[in-house]
This record gives sequence, structure tokens and C-alpha cells, in this order.
Amino acid sequence: MIKLIATDMDGTWLKADKTYDHELFKKDFKLMQDNNVKFVIASGNQYKNIFARFPEQASEQMYFIAENGALVAHGRDILKVVSLSKELYEQIIKITHEYSYPVIVSGVKSAYILKSSGSKFYDSMSRFYRKIKIVNNWDEIDDQIFKVSLIIPEKEMPAVLVELEQKYPQVGFVAGGYDSIDLSAPDVTKALGLEFLSKKLNIAPAEMVAFGDSGNDVAMLKYVGKSYVTSTALQSAKDAADTVIGSSQDSSVQKEIIKLLEK
Repeated sequence: MIKLIATDMDGTWLKADKTYDHELFKKDFKLMQDNNVKFVIASGNQYKNIFARFPEQASEQMYFIAENGALVAHGRDILKVVSLSKELYEQIIKITHEYSYPVIVSGVKSAYILKSSGSKFYDSMSRFYRKIKIVNNWDEIDDQIFKVSLIIPEKEMPAVLVELEQKYPQVGFVAGGYDSIDLSAPDVTKALGLEFLSKKLNIAPAEMVAFGDSGNDVAMLKYVGKSYVTSTALQSAKDAADTVIGSSQDSSVQKEIIKLLEK
């Protein structure tokens, strides 16, 4: 029996233009409510961003695993926060200095970028972060930090990810998408967020279903009883999943949920 459904956002639930079919969602959500199935948005993105993408009446009843598992919330209530230690955060910032790629730092209050990164970078990150502050240097930040992300050209990302994993085994690295690498504590994943909800809601992993498409979904896909990826997913995600479905452009996740719950 399915008791919880979790889905990634970008490349999974959302189309390329960051929209989704609201009518299909209404049907999904009603089916989940009728069947007492918890709905979880599990994303590497900012909590405020993913919360705001859904109608408020639904968001208040949904669960959110944000920042790759560093923050778990039920509606507006934050249930768990896993922030970086001062030592690990400082080490991660030093690692980013080894590369010329732009950086975004994610915290409880806001996300942060350097002024030197420019206005175009700010505009591009605004698609993923509802709240961003521009700082002159990282020392200006007064916040609980979850993760630090390198934004990397798509062709370069896989090689840089392998390089980082080999050089710094004490840091957690995941592909946040085709063009980003998230740096965090090594044990912080979306699966960690699901494990927390498993204990809190008394739902076994075997009673969970998950949808994803990227490297930061792999742990979650392996954790649940049944897992799906979109046709455009990274190979690492496809290797971890049970089933490959259509693309997010075709609202394949929303349609698959209806199939699962109408049985």
C-alpha cells in the first residue's frame, strides 16, 4: 500500500519553463487525500521557493524536503534543520576558491551570491530561489548554512564532480542538475529527509514512492519501495530507479500518480 509519494521538482515535476499542469495536480492531490497518502516535495531548491509553487491551501498540508534534505517542513512548520558546521562551511568555501565558477550559498534566512558574480547570475538564480541577497564577501552572511553550490557548464560538470569526490571525501557532493554541484555534509541527502518522515509518520520505506531525475535524487530513489525517473534523467538516476517514465514536459509524474492511486 502506498502511504507517501515524494517528487523532485526541476526536470521531474516542473516543465522546462518551471510550470506544471495545475488541473492534473488538483486531481493528484484529491486522490492523495482520499487515499490518506502524504505528498512530499523533495528538492535541492530553497524551501520558500518550492512552498510558493503550490496553492496555499495545498502547501499547508504538504511536506517539504528542501536543500537536498537539510530542511524538512510540514506546511509552514519547519520540523528539522541540518546546517553545516563552521569548520566544514569554511572548508567548502576554500574549495570553491579553487574554481572560477559562480557560487550560491544557501541558508535558512536566504540564499546568497557575491556582487562580483553579476546581475545575469542573480537573474538566473532567481528562478530557483525566492529570496536571494547580494553580499560583497561571504563574511557578511549571518545565517545557518545548508549547502554551497557551484554553477558549472553542463559539459564540464561530470568531470568536476568526479574530481571533487576524489579530492575531498569528507565533503558531500551531488549533481544538483545538469549544470550544478551541491557541496554539503556527506550524510545529508533527500533520503535523510525521508528517513526523518518515516519515523515521524510511522511510514515504512516500502510504503513510499519517489520520482526524480538527477544525481541528488539517487539516495531517495534507492530508499523507497518503488521509484521512477523521467526519460530525460541523468544516467545515475536511471540506474537507481525501478522504472523510466515520460518527460516532465508531458506531465508524466502527475499522470503516473493518477495511475498509481486509481488502481
